[in-house]
Amino acid sequence: MMERASALLLLIFGAAMAATSLFMPPEGEIDGSVLMLFGQILVYAGSVFGVKIYIKDLVRQIKKKDETTKEKLL
Repeated sequence: MMERASALLLLIFGAAMAATSLFMPPEGEIDGSVLMLFGQILVYAGSVFGVKIYIKDLVRQIKKKDETTKEKLL
């Protein structure tokens, strides 16, 4: 739960930072450091959500396999 919250907060922060940097001098340009930070935020958020989805799918597969094994035994 904490990982998801931190990922969402970082995504919001990164998007706000990128949008804010458009209005800083020189206007209309986003500095490379802002893009680098936003890229790192996207990688972190992707890993948090991706790992969670992978684990959830793995648990579902194990439960399904366990149920079919029980049915074969009965």
